[in-house]
Amino acid sequence: MKTNVKLITVGAVTVALTVVLGLLPYVFLVPLLFTCVTRDWKISLCEGAFFGVLSFLYAFISPSPVGVTFIANPWIPIVPRILTALGCHGAYAGLKKICNGNTKAAVYVPVIVACGLGSLLNTALVVPCLIWRGGDLFLAIIIETAIAACIEFAVAVIVVPPVAVTVGKALRLKGYVH
Repeated sequence: MKTNVKLITVGAVTVALTVVLGLLPYVFLVPLLFTCVTRDWKISLCEGAFFGVLSFLYAFISPSPVGVTFIANPWIPIVPRILTALGCHGAYAGLKKICNGNTKAAVYVPVIVACGLGSLLNTALVVPCLIWRGGDLFLAIIIETAIAACIEFAVAVIVVPPVAVTVGKALRLKGYVH
């Protein structure tokens, strides 16, 4: 197996960004979405698991209704994030095949749609689990996650695509270079 230094470097930067952005609200999902639209499904799966474990660990330093529920139910931040990664990457791979071509739209549409879907999947998979297991924190969880979901979706479709396409072109990834 050939080792690609560029891809290992991007992976290390993505992991570092996940750690740093985890301390900031609403942008924690960015490295996961970036990974899902620039790497293969195995790396996306690993990034999803890493993101989930970090979400669980950050719950201890950032007390909130969501954090309390994460601590009481450690599977909630992990399992949905793995499924989000697989769903986002699968959507990207499928759309990339459908939008096969040399136009800007053929490059950007799969990335934008997959990132938006990844954000929606994250919300759709995590929030019901939080509500189900959150008990008395139901209203606080709804308010906290509704605000976060809207901001995360906007960040997912506005910030991630230009960064992913630029890095994809720089690394000469298939589907990004004309």
